Amino acid sequence: MKVLMVTREYPPFIVGGVGRHTFYLTKYLRRRGVKVKVISFGDPRLSDEDTLYIEPRSSIISREPRSVTEDIRVPLDIARFTSTVKSALRGGEFDVLHVQEPYVGGLVSYEYKVTTVHDTSFGEIRSCLKYFDSWSLRRMAFYITVGYAMEFSSIATSRVVINPSLDVAWEMVKVYMVPREKIRVIPNGVEEPPDGEPDRFVARRVLGLPEDYFVVFTTAQHVARKRLETLVKGAKVLKERGFKMFVALIGGKGPLTEYLKKLAVDLGVQDVVRFAGWIPDEELPLYYRAADVFVVTSEYEAGPLTMLEAGIRGVPLVVADVPSGFMAIARDNVDCLKFRLGDAVDLAEKLVALGSDYGLWRGLSQGARTFASAFRWDSIAEKTVAVYREVLSS
Repeated sequence: MKVLMVTREYPPFIVGGVGRHTFYLTKYLRRRGVKVKVISFGDPRLSDEDTLYIEPRSSIISREPRSVTEDIRVPLDIARFTSTVKSALRGGEFDVLHVQEPYVGGLVSYEYKVTTVHDTSFGEIRSCLKYFDSWSLRRMAFYITVGYAMEFSSIATSRVVINPSLDVAWEMVKVYMVPREKIRVIPNGVEEPPDGEPDRFVARRVLGLPEDYFVVFTTAQHVARKRLETLVKGAKVLKERGFKMFVALIGGKGPLTEYLKKLAVDLGVQDVVRFAGWIPDEELPLYYRAADVFVVTSEYEAGPLTMLEAGIRGVPLVVADVPSGFMAIARDNVDCLKFRLGDAVDLAEKLVALGSDYGLWRGLSQGARTFASAFRWDSIAEKTVAVYREVLSS
């Protein structure tokens, strides 16, 4: 079986979770004997027989805000990308076209087409409405115009739509009017950590973190739906309540990075909140190993992958109590601790509980590992191959 995988982002040109999802899915599909060719935006000089990178001329894979001019060029990049994908399909060598983001695959028709919708313009707009800054307004303009159009087009031209979570599948049915029989729910996955990863103390020495501090870690693209300001405000609550010897590490970058840094200064927590910047994939295990707890503050998620990657390493999870992604199915006080969305006080209380009760910490460490272990990439790849076969047999 030969599959053409179409995605906006792919290593090393990663913007968010979709690129990492595509990388691991491709890796495990190949292990199952599926021949996969990837087309993505990136540096053409890094192209090889398995991956074709198309040079972006806009902000389409930018991690941080760019000029309005570069934003305006996004549709032109999508048109160039579409032309390249259509050209690759003309030879008839591919059995299945798998689009990982409708924004770059909506205008491509193929008899055996599958589209994965990780999140939607509808969900993104709801989050952006909380921030009336220039970037959020520009993003909403994109989603209202190009975003919705490409989503509806890709859905209409696909045999099957894959969603990684039940809440996104619900949006497909209720908002996008997709027939239920066209939808398959296949979650994100996780790899078993390789042997030889550093232990907690080595990881902290490498990262320059005190060995005796309580380390809170999160990493995500700094966009509205991640609600990262909750952790910054939670750090202030911890300080006010006398919780000493802790540090909150926030990885990632994005349009809200400067807002978050200013918020930390305004709240007087710049001494305990550290911004790690964009963390390369090969360095992420260091941060997971150094952490005492991993926090997910998001209100809307397809996963996230990072929740599984921390959990599989036995890092206790503290997550927002929302009906989205893995947070919707993780059990409170078993797989994780849940706090009320956006409630910095409730988040701080959960962190204090973990930091002061080793029995609770140990139990949730095991719970996180057990939860994450249920989502292995080999199983995710197997389910995806089953969808391909279903599409081809139809």
